[in-house]
Amino acid sequence: MHIKNIFKTKSLHVPQPSDHFNLQKYFTFYSIVFFVLFTALLGVVFITHEKKILINSAISAANEFALQLNYRVQEEGAVPIIMTLNSLPIERSRDYEKLDKIINEYLSEFPDVVKIKIFDRTRRTVYSTESEIIGTVNTHDQLKMALTGQTASVLTRRMRPMTIASAESGKKHEVDILEIYLPIYKSKKNTELQKNVIGAFVVYKDVSKVMYEAKKGGYTISLLFIISMSILFLIWQMIIRKADRIIKLKNSKIKKYNRELEEAQQKITESIDEVIKNESFHVRYMNEHLKKCWESKKCSKKDCPSYESSDLRCWQVAGTFCGGEAQGVFAQKYGDCKLCDVFQHALSNRINKIGESFNNMMALLQSKHLELQEANKKLNILIDIDPLTQIANRRSFQHRIENTHLLTLRYNHPYSIIICDIDNFKLYNDTYGHQQGDYVLISVANTMKSSLRRTDEIFRWGGEEFIVILPEQNHADALKVAENLRASVHNLGIKHQKSDLRIVTISCGVASFYPWKTKDIGWEYVVKQADDALYKAKLGKKNCVYSAAPI
Repeated sequence: MHIKNIFKTKSLHVPQPSDHFNLQKYFTFYSIVFFVLFTALLGVVFITHEKKILINSAISAANEFALQLNYRVQEEGAVPIIMTLNSLPIERSRDYEKLDKIINEYLSEFPDVVKIKIFDRTRRTVYSTESEIIGTVNTHDQLKMALTGQTASVLTRRMRPMTIASAESGKKHEVDILEIYLPIYKSKKNTELQKNVIGAFVVYKDVSKVMYEAKKGGYTISLLFIISMSILFLIWQMIIRKADRIIKLKNSKIKKYNRELEEAQQKITESIDEVIKNESFHVRYMNEHLKKCWESKKCSKKDCPSYESSDLRCWQVAGTFCGGEAQGVFAQKYGDCKLCDVFQHALSNRINKIGESFNNMMALLQSKHLELQEANKKLNILIDIDPLTQIANRRSFQHRIENTHLLTLRYNHPYSIIICDIDNFKLYNDTYGHQQGDYVLISVANTMKSSLRRTDEIFRWGGEEFIVILPEQNHADALKVAENLRASVHNLGIKHQKSDLRIVTISCGVASFYPWKTKDIGWEYVVKQADDALYKAKLGKKNCVYSAAPI
């Protein structure tokens, strides 16, 4: 059975290009997002860190400035002036001008200090470079801390926009101000005692350059990071682009392999279904484009099983020749097929490889199936043959008599049964031994078999009994056949001292069946009638034929 249309490929889903994961696209997107966020974070961290360092440096400088101013005030005898200002209404007195002169001298020496204020213990402004705010009360917590004698290193305010006049242009511009609160002591001695504090300085320091340098450093670091990351990004892009091409190629191969495997699976499944449906192993994967061995090698060996065959391959059949060498699954030189161009072409791709593997399996199964059939035939023969006499046994008789009886009823022909028994066989075995008894059984069986027609059949019924089927034989003719059998055994002249005639003889019972007389009885009744007739013959003088009444 050849399968030609069984391997039509069903429509399969072919993945579109959009099914492919675009590694380069996603890498580019997430890389840019990562670089932007990381650069911003790095800039913020660096600027914050730089600000903290620079501002701490500015605080230390301002603290040193305030301490020097404090000492100068004490040296110039300005402490009483401050105390006087603390107790009297604030006016532009000579003492106030003296204090203002001292502070302005310091301001001229430190251009980054833009303003100074002095507060008394009641937090009232008693002095300021901005005279309009004198008398105002400061409620800041930092001032309270300074009035308790804490050091000037306390950062009261990190940044605050402030407008001041530029010395060069006369215009005002925005600056970043750092306010530093410092205590004013009555004397240099006992500076740790809170009662020695008579007021507090507030120094307003310009930290614009500090902030600018911090931002500039942050921007520089961020720019350098962006440049380095951009170079690294380009390198990564080249690597990712190459990796993406490799992935696309691998995906394309995987999809191709999947399609091939799906196609092969479909074909093999349909082939197996065909094998099950037809109960035949003669199913092959038909590849019309595959080279034929006998065509490729210009073979003219008509005794080759695969010669001019459309479904056999040279490597599937033992005794097939390829280039003068025996090939095939069952040949010892199967490995030589791997060097053959026909074999290599047949297994050049996955579908052909799977298909040819399936063909080899089917060829092997078919061969083993044929071997099994032959073995079953031989086994059936062995089962139906008596191993001693080599004639059919009782099991075979049952199958044969059933067919004979059915044919008799169908065609309305008679048949007869003869049952034969060797006379005094037990005495023969006791006298001559079982081995000699087996010889007698074989001799009697062969003699009776040679005395029958080709259409008649003899069976070993059991022990020393034999039964004969005479198809289409009437009772009168059956009696003649039985007599002939008895005479042929008698003429053998096998010695038997315990027998009346001193030779081996047989007795026979004959029964016949006529279907036109009765159709209600089975073959078992015919056999019983013949057995009853044999029983009567054995009761008599033996070595005779006894007839049952025709049925």
